[in-house]
Amino acid sequence: MNKKGFTTFQISKICGVYPTTVINWINQGKLKAYVTPGGHHRVTYEELISFLKEYNFPIPKELLTTKKKIYVVDDDEIFVKLVSKIFLKKKDLFDVLTFKDGYEALMNIKKDMPDLVVIDLVMPVMDGPTFCKKIKSEEEFKNIKIIAVTGEVLTEARTAELKKITDGVFKKPIEPEEFLKFALKILGL
Repeated sequence: MNKKGFTTFQISKICGVYPTTVINWINQGKLKAYVTPGGHHRVTYEELISFLKEYNFPIPKELLTTKKKIYVVDDDEIFVKLVSKIFLKKKDLFDVLTFKDGYEALMNIKKDMPDLVVIDLVMPVMDGPTFCKKIKSEEEFKNIKIIAVTGEVLTEARTAELKKITDGVFKKPIEPEEFLKFALKILGL
């Protein structure tokens, strides 16, 4: 599955049309796309699937992969193992990658984009809030869901602030069933 966005050429092959036809669909507003700094159209996976369904195109098997990629980002190895175990109970749904800090995860995100990032707020090198702000500020990453976790005592104001840059906030220690249920919900599963 192409997480960085499909080119008009790739979409033309999937749909069995010329690339100019795909550009016409984009210009007519039938297919939503974003434009790269180089001026090229890209279509997200979600938009492409939605378009294919709406216009009754057959969806290729390779596009229907159901596994969601999860990044678990924390310098606490025990917590990383716990969260990984929660997701791997449903290993038919998830692939889990782990990182020790936000910087390491951010460097990997451009080549292997996740569907969900579970990130601790307090870490060395790059903390959770800095990571979240970087992700939420980039158009190409807008579909990545983020769950922040923390051992800190959070005020209402701090929680409200964090909810602006995440999709959810959990206090450590987390309750595994509640955590998984929330993750499944925000991922649309």
